[in-house]
Amino acid sequence: MPRLTETGNHLFMRKLFIFAIPLFIHLCMHSFCFGQTQIEKWNLYHPVKKTWMEVGSHGSVQEFLFYAGELPDPFYGENEDKYTWIENYDWVFETQFFLTEEQFNSPFLELEFPGIDTYASVYLNDSLILEANNAFRPYRLQIKNIVKCGYNQLRLIFQSPINYHRDAYQARSSKLPAPNDVGNMQVASMSRKPQYQFGWDWALRMNTIGLIKPAILHTYSENRFILPQVITQKIDQNEAQLAFRIASVLPTRFLKIKSNLVGEHQLIEMNSNNFTVNVQLKNPELWWPRGHGKANLYADVWEIYNLEGELLQTIPVQFGIKTSELVQEQDQWGTSFYFKINGKPIFAKGANYIPQDVFQSRISDASLRKMVNEMYISNFNMVRVWGGGFYQEEAFYKACDEKGIMVWQDFMFACAMYPGDEAFMHSVSSELEYQIPRIAAHPAVVYFNGNNEVDVAWKNWGFQAKYRIGPKMQRQIEADYNALFKQMIPNYVQKFSSIPYEHTSPLSNWGKDEYFDHGTMHYWGVWHGKDPIEDFGRKTGRFNAEYGFQSFPEFSTLLTFSEKKDWNLNSKVMKHHQKSYVGNGMIKKHADILYGEAKSVEQFIYLSQLTQAKAVGIAIAGHRINSPRSMGTLYWQLNDCWQAPTWSSIDYFGNWKALQYQAQKDFEDVAIVEKIDKIGEERYFLISDQSEYFTTVVRQTIYDLGGKILSTDSTEIHVTGNWLQEVGLICQDQLVKSQNYVVSFEWKNAQNKVLNRTFYHGVKERNIAKLDQVSVEIKSIDEIHKTARIKITNSAFLQNFWISSLKLGVRFDSNFEHLLPGEHWIDIQFDELPLKEDFILHWL
Repeated sequence: MPRLTETGNHLFMRKLFIFAIPLFIHLCMHSFCFGQTQIEKWNLYHPVKKTWMEVGSHGSVQEFLFYAGELPDPFYGENEDKYTWIENYDWVFETQFFLTEEQFNSPFLELEFPGIDTYASVYLNDSLILEANNAFRPYRLQIKNIVKCGYNQLRLIFQSPINYHRDAYQARSSKLPAPNDVGNMQVASMSRKPQYQFGWDWALRMNTIGLIKPAILHTYSENRFILPQVITQKIDQNEAQLAFRIASVLPTRFLKIKSNLVGEHQLIEMNSNNFTVNVQLKNPELWWPRGHGKANLYADVWEIYNLEGELLQTIPVQFGIKTSELVQEQDQWGTSFYFKINGKPIFAKGANYIPQDVFQSRISDASLRKMVNEMYISNFNMVRVWGGGFYQEEAFYKACDEKGIMVWQDFMFACAMYPGDEAFMHSVSSELEYQIPRIAAHPAVVYFNGNNEVDVAWKNWGFQAKYRIGPKMQRQIEADYNALFKQMIPNYVQKFSSIPYEHTSPLSNWGKDEYFDHGTMHYWGVWHGKDPIEDFGRKTGRFNAEYGFQSFPEFSTLLTFSEKKDWNLNSKVMKHHQKSYVGNGMIKKHADILYGEAKSVEQFIYLSQLTQAKAVGIAIAGHRINSPRSMGTLYWQLNDCWQAPTWSSIDYFGNWKALQYQAQKDFEDVAIVEKIDKIGEERYFLISDQSEYFTTVVRQTIYDLGGKILSTDSTEIHVTGNWLQEVGLICQDQLVKSQNYVVSFEWKNAQNKVLNRTFYHGVKERNIAKLDQVSVEIKSIDEIHKTARIKITNSAFLQNFWISSLKLGVRFDSNFEHLLPGEHWIDIQFDELPLKEDFILHWL
């Protein structure tokens, strides 16, 4: 059977299948009278210069003006401000495409725009064929009766969101709240495009205009089929009940499907252009999240036939079999919120993921796969695709399928109030009809969430007073919310998937202690409030969907948008890149408490990363130790869309901050974490997410700062299912309680892998190592594979030793470790071999 598993010949088949998919799709698109031509070049009319410029197949006006040298790098310095004028003008894209006689005589000619950003009137040979208004959906147009053999002219006239909505915005007596829109007219929530591009507290304003993906011309003889989907309806002991579904571009009836896995079946018309058939698969191999089993995938090939038995299209399909259940029940603590996958409760570990660039068109599939791999090696089992960006590409979801990373999928609504008029709702419905079946086809997707913080904002952020919204309009906004998030979206989710849905996150606000007992929680009491940093571990929700702390990126990243003379927290450049209203002051407040006042900006940047890691580490330990009351921890945020101080654990260029190294350890399936209820008073716990029974021996060794062993101990622990046990009680021994020490733990997980972790305990002042007590050497250089080893030799203790590179593209396998005197090795990968003088060292 052509299943894809991780063992033996099945692993080979899986790799062969993934390698073959691009070629197979190419062959399918050029069989059975299919043809596909991508439009490669456009001309862009400059409304100020009154000139035309040749551009590529896709991209935004902002990108094209930058590439042409008319505008500087928008991420550098304060250059963001040099792009705002673009929104004041309409922009015209024009091209010609040539139809051969064979193409022209094809029974069907379809023009597809996979992504128009966002408001465009589309003309083909001077005929208006489309008014586009949504960047989250493709547009497919039958153009047989409009085109001619030979050259055809295609023109798109774009309006920016502020120009498009100007009249409607000014006509409103009460403005729709959109606090993250930093423009003079706050039209973000009226626009179906990425909300973060209007400005956010971690992003610049860059309201892109243009083509997200290239336009495509399709030719075919009868019909074209899209959105293949396998829905798991039920899993019995030896059988899975599945629904095979597919959509057609053109209306049709009486289709048959022939599957390599389940044979031939009649497709039943669900509604216009959507077809389904229920099938059974014996002895299914289930898809499991990372750490709980194998992410088993099936490879299938579907042949679609018409009523006459003619083959219309062959489609390769990859799918997984799994059930996802959201459990919200009253219990001894309040109201639960957790996921069961295939009937098994799963503790979710991961982060919130935002777009990897402000320019969507330049995010490559390779970069998406790389980011998912970063999640995997960091021991994530879940990622939340946050609702202020955009729905991700297939490469992202496929990578999550293969790595066993569960996806919490937001719909693209965030932190604002949205209209409910007929035109807006119609636009959203077309978006849902495309995105839900596409995304739900992936076994990694386990949850659909209606919006990010819309409900909590309306109830707690003072919108009514700030925007002067009277009682009548308040009732209208609430009715519109219910119509969109509690009626239309869940109806579409149910129609196209078996995935659970809730209308918003969080379901509870963080203001009062009792709120932490119910549903999802976004805890911002430290950053946006006055809570002490220890409250990250004390105030734990039932599912912690957001919490975080900011830090600065490393020095090589800073140099891409600033000069060293700008490395002052009060410089214009640094203020411009700090988008949080509390920003640097909040970092400094808590860094000063934990580590004392920084002696330089460079040290402040280092301390910002340590403070962030400490804050989020306290939270993760608190959440995991609080299981099963708490069943999820997703910190804010994983990544960046530009270079800036933000809440990210991986910066714009992929550099790991201190937090990412720590999260990798905190998220181990069998981990030892540090619980801090009060700074300076640490306790250590062994935590297991593994369902298997196994025995491990925890060895702990306590050293003084010179490397002398003060005490050793071993404890045998029989781990059964989800497990929590305090370890390290020897650390309370009076011999070491009153002095500085390092405690090192070693243990094994259920797969017999040896793990280790070191913690520092400081109770009194000590001498800090001097620069001449530390040396760095580059060893074992492999220019072919771009790897090397760094040898660190130190004659004094180094707390939280950080080595970074002024060259971009250098990645370290470990960092921010406590190094006792001796020799230590760090493996690196590099794009360009760094020199010894490129390295910067910091320690406490």
